[in-house]
Amino acid sequence: MTETVVHVTTLEEWKSVLDVWFAQGYEWRGSGKDYEKHLFYTFGASFLLLDDDITAEDLNNDKPFIEYKDFISQQEKTMAKETYYVTQEQLHLIKELKENPAPLDWVILDWDTKYRALRVDITAEKSNAVLRYLGGDETIEFKVKEQLYRLWRIDDDKNRVYMKLWFGTPTWTGDTDYAFTAPREEIEKHKTVSWEIEKVD
Repeated sequence: MTETVVHVTTLEEWKSVLDVWFAQGYEWRGSGKDYEKHLFYTFGASFLLLDDDITAEDLNNDKPFIEYKDFISQQEKTMAKETYYVTQEQLHLIKELKENPAPLDWVILDWDTKYRALRVDITAEKSNAVLRYLGGDETIEFKVKEQLYRLWRIDDDKNRVYMKLWFGTPTWTGDTDYAFTAPREEIEKHKTVSWEIEKVD
């Protein structure tokens, strides 16, 4: 990751920056999640550094840094992001469009037919989010939704049925809404010679 350096002037600012990084899973190099107040008092107006872990120094070099208020402002923007889940193919198209000059023109003027899939496959709510994202709205983010699977088989009456769990016991249903769905590795645990695996749309 790129190193982040934050300049803090009070102990409260020091603790606030550390709270953000601790919540993201980072720790001090070699000493875990502690406020290490003695370092703040050692350096006075201090600089907190985050690379793979947290360090601090008085920064007597030309290393670029950001002020505390700018750091908090960035965090608030990140926290306020609206997240939309799409397929891997849709995410690829959205990111590809974003790299194009005038990306909205590519969608509206239909310059490339491969982008039609975004208009057809994405719901109205998500398509508005795509337009906002392409227009430069930084509060929107897209993530790949986790692919789910279910188990199916053909019964004695030649009907397609799906496995479901009833109080933890495997049984069957003809309704896909009640089928047991899970990520692939979990579904694999329940597969037997009688059942086939399929993706859930």
